[in-house]
Amino acid sequence: MKYIMTQGETANMPPSTRTLLAIAFAISSGSNQLGTCVAFNTHYNDNSRVHNNRRLQLHAQLKLNFDNSNSDPSLPPPSVLCIGEALFDSLPTGIYLGGAPTNVAVHLASLFASSSQSTDPTVAVAACLGKDQLGKDAHRRLSTKGVRVDYIQFHHEWETGMSTAIIDEDGDATYEFNTPAAWDGLSLEERLSGLMQHRKVQPSTQVFVMGTIAGRLKNDQGATSFATLKTIRNKAPEGSVVLDVNLRSPWYTPESVLELAKGTRDETSNFSEEGRPKELALLKLNEEELCILEQWCGLKDTSSGDNYGGDALRGSVLRERMELLSKALNTKRVCVTRGKDGAALFCKGISGDAEFYENLGYNFTVNNDSDTVGAGDAFLAALVASLFIQGDSSEIALERACALGGYVAGCRGATPEHRDAPENLKSVFSLKPR
Repeated sequence: MKYIMTQGETANMPPSTRTLLAIAFAISSGSNQLGTCVAFNTHYNDNSRVHNNRRLQLHAQLKLNFDNSNSDPSLPPPSVLCIGEALFDSLPTGIYLGGAPTNVAVHLASLFASSSQSTDPTVAVAACLGKDQLGKDAHRRLSTKGVRVDYIQFHHEWETGMSTAIIDEDGDATYEFNTPAAWDGLSLEERLSGLMQHRKVQPSTQVFVMGTIAGRLKNDQGATSFATLKTIRNKAPEGSVVLDVNLRSPWYTPESVLELAKGTRDETSNFSEEGRPKELALLKLNEEELCILEQWCGLKDTSSGDNYGGDALRGSVLRERMELLSKALNTKRVCVTRGKDGAALFCKGISGDAEFYENLGYNFTVNNDSDTVGAGDAFLAALVASLFIQGDSSEIALERACALGGYVAGCRGATPEHRDAPENLKSVFSLKPR
């Protein structure tokens, strides 16, 4: 039995009603039908191509159980591990699997599938789902998208996360979350902890991508995700952690965000061989978050560009701001996204010389239903893949990131198919030698 509701009917519903209907339809459908039962113009394609190597194809066919024992010990460590929230976003046009690290992972899997590298890079998600129908569907969708799910956990009590997105007239979204949710309960299991060994052990995970929002509850209400993020930040090899700043009021504090950015001094594992705190590989944030973090770090007042004697989001002025922030927050690279105006990337130099690049971005619109949901996650996926996996220059990596981010910003939903992108954009963000 298939339930159909038109886009117009769902768009006119209150957000809470859309969410309840989506869950009700999902539960009533049975495990094999979720994803097609609620049309909402978001149909699941059971014939979607499974990416990556044959081992991953076999892994995706493993029978799902809820005892956190779905991992295959024969699989090598993933090239990239995305850590944090996996949840469902309820949008006016339907219900979509989302969460910033999850979106990054889906885009990375698609980029890796088209990569020309001699060895196939892989991406996995470390997230916690509920022992419910939505949790099963999230697990299934990620597998089908080519994302490894062997680090997925299932919470014994909390339900799979849901967020209600409210889209404004500019296509920007604000979110409301069910709390607590399963993604607040990510724990540091033995297999997850084992990835944080020194790179001398081969093969090893090259990049750990995490966002700040997964630590929203810190230790309140029995939440464990912040402690897990903090441990990974402190124990992962130096220069391997990418931190995506996502400030969603009221789900953050200056202390928790800065703790993830800087690392903490109360754990000896956070220090490099030289005795200093380990650097982040990359800190990504948007223009509003740049101002907020500058204030938290006691840097120059950035409420007006006049305080810098020019445009505070361009050229030498922006470079100065990013360099100061990189020193204050212990990160080798800082990337600032500027919406439709592109992005900028600052990189510390090995011998003191720094790199700074700007890209004006790509504007692309498919139709009037487009939104900006997931554009920043797509941007980060392309940046990570290009910089750290393919080894492109900073300038090329930034261009790839802006191209993919621009494509997603012009589409509906956070993870549109890469193959549907216009050729002029796809030729830029695809991971092929240039």
